[in-house]
Amino acid sequence: MSFDSSPDAPPPPDPAPGAREVTDPKAMRALAHPLRLELLEQLTLAGTLTAAQAGELVGETPANCSFHLRTLAKYGFVEEAAGGRGRERPWQRVAGGIGTPEVLDGTEASVSGRALTDVIVNRHLETIRKHRAVTQPGLPAEWQQLSGHSSAILHLTLEETGELRTDLLALLARYADRTTRPAASRPVQMFTYTMPGPAAAPTDEESRPGSPGSPDSADPS
Repeated sequence: MSFDSSPDAPPPPDPAPGAREVTDPKAMRALAHPLRLELLEQLTLAGTLTAAQAGELVGETPANCSFHLRTLAKYGFVEEAAGGRGRERPWQRVAGGIGTPEVLDGTEASVSGRALTDVIVNRHLETIRKHRAVTQPGLPAEWQQLSGHSSAILHLTLEETGELRTDLLALLARYADRTTRPAASRPVQMFTYTMPGPAAAPTDEESRPGSPGSPDSADPS
């Protein structure tokens, strides 16, 4: 997400539907902890968990999980759910995704956002490796066929890239916002990472004298 406010800068992309923009460096540093990210994921899967239940899932003590859950709550990533007392009180994830700055402008928010994104990307890569090695082989064939990766290299303008990103996030949000889980559903993880590259060299048609965009093309105005 861009935070450039200069007059000539393009407007920042719209955040994912329901996403929370995290701009506080302290909040980003608090989140850039593998166990806290794991707790967030387990809460997403389970709905609610006590510190003791979370500890069994992530292989940590209830006291340690309680500390990290309280830290996540301090910065608004989780909250107490109804019922329970003390360490038996359940926790739930605050609704909505998490967005961080992606413009590398040297500010504290930029540096903290970069560090957080690095942790998250590495976690995603490890999740994919674990799925391929452990989870996928045990799935029914019809679910295995839906696993896997896809990629494409597209030649898009700045505006088209923004539109595509918005469309993809809206499509994912359509299912992420469900309040009930269908009986035959399974947890399905999908990752997207947009990677604009350097400006492409002009094609023969674009570089031909007189063509739009060529150095000697005439301004019709």
